[in-house]
Amino acid sequence: MKLFQDDKVKDMSGDEEPVVNLSEILGEVDREAALDLAIAYSVQPVPPLSESDFQWVRSLRV
Repeated sequence: MKLFQDDKVKDMSGDEEPVVNLSEILGEVDREAALDLAIAYSVQPVPPLSESDFQWVRSLRV
């Protein structure tokens, strides 16, 4: 993989891939965007979830 940096090409083929915690990142985005105020977690989505999945989703929100 090569990246352009300061008008030069830097070869990064020997670098390790970064570890990204998507759950943590998405949780932070959710908190920052206040999506819990815009999404009605107490109402079945369309298409509806199974009853057990719906109860699980409801348990995630206070």
